[in-house]
Amino acid sequence: MSPDAGAGAGHEAAAGYAQAGHHARKPRLNLDTALGGAAPDRLLLACVGYLLAPALIFGGGFFAAPWWLGFLAIGLAGFALMPGWRGGWPLSGPSTLACLAGGLAWGFGSSGTHHLLYAAVDWQIRDAVLHDLATGPWPVGYVVGDVVRLLRAPLGYYMPAALAGRVGGLAVAEAALFAWTALGLALVLALLVALARQAGLRARWLVLVFLTFGGLDLLPNVFLDVTEGDGLLSYWQRGGEWWARIFQYSGHATLLLWVPNHALPAWIPALLLLRHARQPRFLAVAALPLAAAAAWSPLGALGAGLMTAVAALSGGLWRAALAGPVNWLGLLLAVPLAWFLAAGSSAIPHGALLAEHGLAVLPRLALFLGLEFGLVALAVLLLLRSRLLAAGLLILVLLPLYVFGPGNEMTMRTGIAPLAILAVAAGAALQGAAGWRRGLLAGLLLVAALGQGMEASILTRPPWPSSRDCSLPEAAAQSVFDATDWSHYVVPWPEPELAPLIAAPVMREIQPEAMARCWP
Repeated sequence: MSPDAGAGAGHEAAAGYAQAGHHARKPRLNLDTALGGAAPDRLLLACVGYLLAPALIFGGGFFAAPWWLGFLAIGLAGFALMPGWRGGWPLSGPSTLACLAGGLAWGFGSSGTHHLLYAAVDWQIRDAVLHDLATGPWPVGYVVGDVVRLLRAPLGYYMPAALAGRVGGLAVAEAALFAWTALGLALVLALLVALARQAGLRARWLVLVFLTFGGLDLLPNVFLDVTEGDGLLSYWQRGGEWWARIFQYSGHATLLLWVPNHALPAWIPALLLLRHARQPRFLAVAALPLAAAAAWSPLGALGAGLMTAVAALSGGLWRAALAGPVNWLGLLLAVPLAWFLAAGSSAIPHGALLAEHGLAVLPRLALFLGLEFGLVALAVLLLLRSRLLAAGLLILVLLPLYVFGPGNEMTMRTGIAPLAILAVAAGAALQGAAGWRRGLLAGLLLVAALGQGMEASILTRPPWPSSRDCSLPEAAAQSVFDATDWSHYVVPWPEPELAPLIAAPVMREIQPEAMARCWP
C-alpha cells in the first residue's frame, strides 16, 4: 500500500475539518483540503493507460501516415513521462481483487455488452458500430445506393474490443467489450476506495452513493404517470429521465445502461482530479488523459476539462499546468482527434435554448435544475464546502442553455463529470454529518436511488440478441431511431476537411433493397 493511502488519510481528513474552525459544534468538511493531496501513483498510471490505449489504437487504424506515426509517438512519449511510476499501488491486494470483482458485477448491468439481460435500445446502433469495426478494415465507409458516408464518431470505447474482433471474430469482440467495460468500472471503484481512505471515510458508503446517484426523477415521473399517464406502475420497465423533454442529466445507473462509452471517460478524469487536484505534478500532466478521453466522448472530456481548469486556477497551480511538457503533448494529441471529430459537425443540430424555445421554457428549466441536482446540492452544501464543487454546480446550471446534438448531448454528456464530483461530495457529506441535515440528505439520496432502481427495471424485460449481420446504415434504418439524423455518426465522403488526415476508407456497399435483417 502507498504511504499516501495510509498515514496521510487521517491527516487529510483532519485538515479538512479543521478548516471550518474548532468552535463549531459540527464543523463543515472542506472537501478541497480533505481530498486532492494524493501523490501520483500507479493507479493514476493505470487510469491514464486505460483511457489512452483506445485512442492510440484508433489513431493507428484511422490516420494516414505520417499522422498516425506522430500520434503514436506523442501518446507514448506522454505516457512515459507521466509521474507515478515509482509511486506504488494505493490499495491492498484484497481491496484490489474486490474492485475487480465489483467491476465485473457492475459491468454485468451494462447489458448491451453481452445481451444476457435486456439491453437499452441504443445498443441497436452501438452493436452495429462494433460489428463494422470488428469485421472489416479501417477506416470504415459506406455506400448506400448513390450515398457515400464515412464513419466519423468518437470510437475510443470500441477500439480494444474491435481489435480483438479483427483477430478472433465478432463473438470475441463482444466478450472483449464486456471485459473492457468491467475493467474501467473496476478502476472507478479503485478510485472511490482510494478517495475514501484519503478522506477517512467508509468506502462502502461512498461506493453505494456513487452507484445509485441521480436526480429526483422519481417525483415528476410518478406525478405525470398518475395525473396524465397510464398510472403509477407504468414507470416500471420504462425509465423516465426524459420527463423534462428538452434536457436530461443522466443518473449513474442510466449512464451504465445506455452510454458506458460516455460515462467512463468522464468519471475517471473527474475522480482522478478529486484525488490529485492539489498536486502540481498531476496538473502538469492532466491534459494527456483528457485528450485521450476525447477519443471516447469529446463532451464528456469537456466537462472533466472544465473542472480541471477550475482546480488549476482556484488552487493557484495554473503555472505548473502551463509548464508541464506532458500537457503540451496532450494538446498535440488532441489536435488530430479534434480535426477528425469536428469535420462535418455543423450538420449536428445546435443552438441557444432560449432562441429555440423562448422564455416560456424557463419555469421548466428551473424545475429541472432543482430536481436533477439542486436540492441534493443544497443539502450537501449545508454539510461541507468546496470551491471545486461550487464551480461544478455553476456549470450544471449553465449547460442546458445551449442545445447540441439530437438528444441535447451538450447537457447530458458535459454534465457527467460535475455530477460525479457532486456524487462523491454527497457520499462524504452523508458520513460526516448528524441530525436533521444528515436526515435531509439521506432522504434525498434515497429518492434518487429509488429512481435509479426504476431506471434499472428495464433489465427485467426479456433480452434480445445482438445482430451479427447488420452494418450501421442497416441498423439505423431498422432501429427504433429510424427517423434520426445520423450526422453525429457519419459524414459525407469525400470530405475535403478530412482527406489529408485519414487513410483511404474501405467502402462497404449496401443495397437499399437488399438490406440484411437485423432483428426478428
